[in-house]
Amino acid sequence: EYATGEDPLISHELGHQWFGDLVTCKDWGNIWLNEGFATFMERWWVEHYFPKDQIEYELWNDAKDWMESPGLYEKPIVRHDFDDSSEFDGNAYNKGGWVLFMLRHQIGEENFFAGLKHYLEVNRGKNVVTADLTRAIEEATHINLDQFFSQWVYGAGAPRFDLAYTYDDTKHKVTLKVKQTQKLEGRVGLFTLPLNVEISTASGAKEYPITVSKAEEEFSFPADSAPSMVLFDKGGHFLKSAEFHKDKKEWLYQLKNATETADRLDAVDALGKLKDDTDAVASLGDALKSDKAWGVRATAADGLGAAKSPAAAKLLLQALDTANAPWVRSRIVAALGNFKDNKDVLARVSAVAHEDKSFRARASALQALGKLKAPGALEELNAAVAADSPDAFLRNAALRSMGELGDDKAVPTLRDWASVGKRIETRQAAISSLARLDKNNKEITQQIASYLMEPHFPVRISSIFALGTRGDSSAIPALEALLKSDDLSIEMAPMIKGQIARLKKGPGKGPEEASDGDKGEAESAAVSRRLERLEKLIQEMNERLKLIEEKLPPKK
Repeated sequence: EYATGEDPLISHELGHQWFGDLVTCKDWGNIWLNEGFATFMERWWVEHYFPKDQIEYELWNDAKDWMESPGLYEKPIVRHDFDDSSEFDGNAYNKGGWVLFMLRHQIGEENFFAGLKHYLEVNRGKNVVTADLTRAIEEATHINLDQFFSQWVYGAGAPRFDLAYTYDDTKHKVTLKVKQTQKLEGRVGLFTLPLNVEISTASGAKEYPITVSKAEEEFSFPADSAPSMVLFDKGGHFLKSAEFHKDKKEWLYQLKNATETADRLDAVDALGKLKDDTDAVASLGDALKSDKAWGVRATAADGLGAAKSPAAAKLLLQALDTANAPWVRSRIVAALGNFKDNKDVLARVSAVAHEDKSFRARASALQALGKLKAPGALEELNAAVAADSPDAFLRNAALRSMGELGDDKAVPTLRDWASVGKRIETRQAAISSLARLDKNNKEITQQIASYLMEPHFPVRISSIFALGTRGDSSAIPALEALLKSDDLSIEMAPMIKGQIARLKKGPGKGPEEASDGDKGEAESAAVSRRLERLEKLIQEMNERLKLIEEKLPPKK
């Protein structure tokens, strides 16, 4: 039920045969030459093998997540402050892959791959830095790339645009006003982008190439009538965010008529912010039902969930009758979790939790039951915990939902599944929920604290943030002991210090406490994914070493 299965993982690791093995980075500051290229390779395969809208959705979604991550935005890709391999971040991976997609778009497919071929040939068996890549591509293509690498690799951030346009019906001219609004501080500067603007009028659509480079500038385009749609960077080929000031009718038109997935996703995002608007809700419902790209349909479901109106709930329930794609069904059910006290929603979510053709949809339904505080939800969640499913998918969802439900009667079940010997992902789910229940119970705090010295980093990280969420200051000594431990990943130190500070501040000190908790859980999940990836790589290296040892002659 994964949109692309294990293909991205396989193509990522296969990509390392060239970018990481045949040619590898000289130091960790240039780790993106390994990981950014491997990320590009996985996306290149997705682009080649799957429908076009799959890669377009992935790039749009990754860009949105990255632009909202200040810890990544403020740092350049090439930097020399890594103390431990666990600190490799989304700049080395996701932004690195994005940069290569942008480079391919900017210089063209033929030049891009000619440059990579030359890079691999002249550096075969060598250790390299980013300058070696730049030099090789320039030698093969005779294109100067100083500015590109300066802003995207050695510089930090990405452009944030504020956009608006006017139409002069006397001169038959569209004037597009472009502002770059990112803070120009540290390594973040102004960006130069060669991109396309599309103007659609009654007589059709026409694209115009422009280059943006200043803090504020204007561009004029001929138009025989007032435009029905203006697209900036049509197709979303550059990493950026854009606040485009358009009327509702323009977003409605764009969602229905834009040919590129990224442009329709931008329209869904904008219409979703209107929430209670009747036209916006209806348009999102149409997109959920009929858009050809599953990513657009799923994002439309998110927007309807945020609307929380009776009309939005009705459209989601109707879509559930016809949606077949597991990811779309899952997002519909998750969106229904926002509609408390709606009997039709409760009944349908409960039915999906019991039986559905999609395990992913059932997992979302189980988590929605916790959000809905449904009567009898704990019994349903306990039944799901007791049942087996592939990768314990349903069990883990039910355990996480128990924390959202907030019923302290779930504590014995959670303590059992958090214990040593259970599946790691299951323990993480149970620990996360234990953090939110029966907060005066010192035994729970002690149990979670006992996991701080676990050999499994994901369990440690979940425990660190769980102790911060519980708000029990008696956990501070255990966290301080871990901070002094020799067996400590460098990346864990700031996490531990943050949770200690949180505990010392105490509960109820301000509205930011809840957001701190959300931020902690998100950071915990992101770090866990990176550490899991590193553990897998270490396991693979051990297996390779065993194979090599088997081929060696016996010791004399």
